[in-house]
Amino acid sequence: MRMFQLAVVAGALSVGACAPAISGSGDNITRLERTSSQNPKSERALRNLGIAYYKATPPRYQDARKALTNAIEMDHRDGVAALYLGMTAEALNDFASARSAYEAYLASGTSRGAKNDIRNRLAVITRRENEERAKAQVAAEIERGRISGPSTTVAVMPFTFRGADSLKPIERGMAELVVTDLARSRRLTVVERAQLQALMDEMSRQNKLGVAAGTGVQLGKILQAGSIVGGQISQIGPNQLNTSSNVTSVRTSQVVGNGLNTQNSIDDLLNIEKSIVRQVFTDLGIQLTTAELNAIDERPTRSMAAFISYSRGLEAEDQGRYDAAAREFQTAVRIDPGFGSARQKSQEAQAAVNGASVTSSTVESKLTGAEKAAVDNSSAGVVASGTTTTSAVSVANGLNPSTANGATQGTASGAVQPTQVAQPQAQAPVTAKVTIVIKQP
Repeated sequence: MRMFQLAVVAGALSVGACAPAISGSGDNITRLERTSSQNPKSERALRNLGIAYYKATPPRYQDARKALTNAIEMDHRDGVAALYLGMTAEALNDFASARSAYEAYLASGTSRGAKNDIRNRLAVITRRENEERAKAQVAAEIERGRISGPSTTVAVMPFTFRGADSLKPIERGMAELVVTDLARSRRLTVVERAQLQALMDEMSRQNKLGVAAGTGVQLGKILQAGSIVGGQISQIGPNQLNTSSNVTSVRTSQVVGNGLNTQNSIDDLLNIEKSIVRQVFTDLGIQLTTAELNAIDERPTRSMAAFISYSRGLEAEDQGRYDAAAREFQTAVRIDPGFGSARQKSQEAQAAVNGASVTSSTVESKLTGAEKAAVDNSSAGVVASGTTTTSAVSVANGLNPSTANGATQGTASGAVQPTQVAQPQAQAPVTAKVTIVIKQP
């Protein structure tokens, strides 16, 4: 059952109808609350109580967050607590906390299937984080005043394309390449394209004008950027493009430097992008090192067909159509197997597709071993945890209580007594040999 629609607000991991309610959850929670109160230093009691709160009907997310947070403070290696804290945070639309908790689970969790689900889910979390950040930035715009950042903090607007519809996606592809190349200098802080796109989408939803056209100065101030890079690509013939670019100061709203204006064939567009980047650095007064120049001159692909498919993938990704994005990125890779950025984007898009179908139920169904035992115990209202290390003696007692106990206690009839070894020197620890006899049934 698909529980997530990336293009709408409701995107949190849902318990709802897809997750079974705890049988007798009220009584079980009461027992766990009593146990936790009687044993305030018991991390497992808090952890199981937090899980029970999360799975309750109706869910008690705030109580779950408090209990699970306290449990993790006691034992930061408890993967199950981190997992349920992540699902709780996501249910509360706190995506930054959800990411942190999920990453903690990936570091300490033991259930392979659940970890794969969470890795995929993180691809969805990234988009939701950008959306929520954009909402907060727009909401705070009036309160904090519009103050520009340093000139070395740069936001790259999508290039405006005028021409055949089939080529329009290159306005995003060009911006992505420029972002990648500008980031090769440590002297610049470059706003991620996905973050900028989320902010543009939010401003568009709130009918704020002057975002896609013009200098984008308003957007730059919200992002606390100091410089905006933008440009236009116009198709002036079947195979000819006129490309222009400029840098605008967010503080003064004035164009900085000379910019670039050139006319070339469509097949030369990837070379034009390199010229744009070098001109941006010149306009900002930044002198590049030889290593940085060499890095900028590297071509992610030399195939325009692959680049156009890549650009279409970016467009679909921005629209939340991850199935279509994955297909376009895969097409780019088929055309140019060495197109590393397309391959990475393909993997990310596919992870987002898979992550969109992840629910609390699917994650829980893939928990194994001690992690599954911990969740089962929370549902039963008890604290006993499968994470407890089982000793050899307890295993022997379970297999053959009479003889195993006799082997360790020396009292059972017919049991083999432990063989005593010579007493070592005072500095060495005392050792003993224990023989356990397990009779066949």
